[in-house]
Amino acid sequence: MGVLGAATAASILLPVANQYPPRRKRCPNRALLGMTGELYAQRRGDSAYRCMRDRIGGSNFFGGYMTTFRGSTGVIAAAALCLFSHASYADMGKSPAGPNGIVLSFEGGYLYQDGPDVTGHGISDVVVASPSDPVTDILVSPDSGYFVGGLIGFDTGKPFLFGFHRVELGLLYGRTDDSAHNVVSSGGDIVLSTVDGSVLGTGGATASTSIERKTWEGALRFEDDDVVNETTTVTWVLAPFIRGFDEDTRTAITTSVPCCEFGRTASVDATLYGIFVAAEPEKWLSPNLALVGRIGAGVYGYDADGKFRSAGTAATTGDFDATVTDGDSGAGFRGLLGIGLKLKVAPSTLLEGFAEADYFSNVPTAHLTSNSPAGGYVSHVQDDDLWELRTGVRLTLGFGPGSN
Repeated sequence: MGVLGAATAASILLPVANQYPPRRKRCPNRALLGMTGELYAQRRGDSAYRCMRDRIGGSNFFGGYMTTFRGSTGVIAAAALCLFSHASYADMGKSPAGPNGIVLSFEGGYLYQDGPDVTGHGISDVVVASPSDPVTDILVSPDSGYFVGGLIGFDTGKPFLFGFHRVELGLLYGRTDDSAHNVVSSGGDIVLSTVDGSVLGTGGATASTSIERKTWEGALRFEDDDVVNETTTVTWVLAPFIRGFDEDTRTAITTSVPCCEFGRTASVDATLYGIFVAAEPEKWLSPNLALVGRIGAGVYGYDADGKFRSAGTAATTGDFDATVTDGDSGAGFRGLLGIGLKLKVAPSTLLEGFAEADYFSNVPTAHLTSNSPAGGYVSHVQDDDLWELRTGVRLTLGFGPGSN
């Protein structure tokens, strides 16, 4: 269903890009602001511009096309708000900033990332001495943490790119982590393989594995508002973005023999760069409370570099040094979903509680070799899909003329 919503958004944005109408004669005593008054009235809700209705009616195919189809699609998008969850970071719905106004927004809350697990150390209930001895890998996953973000935007008061009249720069930072700690059981063993899978260190007394993932994103959002009726608007968004995933894993083993410690590390830095389109319906349930959302889709390319290293001395195997480097690149799909309640706490001041989700079809992560006594493989960078869920609060402020 998210793909259908994205296709709807794309079907509206592309005609705007390819067939944007020329400037027309101004209405008396009012600036037309670079577009027909009827279209501007639809987007901004200014009834004074409706004097252009007759000029773009049946005589102008594009004007009639946009009036009919953008209005009907706005109704569909608003109805979709009741059927789906919507998302991505940044303020959802219509901005409180008016023409030539500035908007500021700040947000934060709980972050959950559902991605692949990463292999840490291995444990066994026997002293590992042969390839057939059982070993269980300890897995860690950096799924829980926090996020903070914000944006600054400006409403130009007139269209400047494909009919968009507002531009916003949004930033997001998030951090998740996980860890595991084990102490050798009586008659058991703690083991760890080198990153190239060639040596299995045994004889561990204690082991700890920790992982941290830092996520950041910057997006430049171009926005335009369609007025469906007096309580409903749909904001259309076109946003190029860049996002980073920086993942670091560390495992350390201590032995009962004072001479020896060994461990391994993995670091994968991935950069995603792409673009998404979205529709953001907003329905005011009362003068001070609105239901808002977002549904969208995008595509991206990515590059990743991975560094894997093991070092130290294992009592049973001696030298434990090994280094592996790997890289990865490709393309992926991004889906955006989310829903929220927007409360007008003061003029031009909005407080929003929201739940959002982003889906990435391909995200490079560390794939560390297993700790099997039968032998491992070379650690490498591997792609997997990732769901990112965020829930929190957002404060949005409008400044300047026309703010509401």
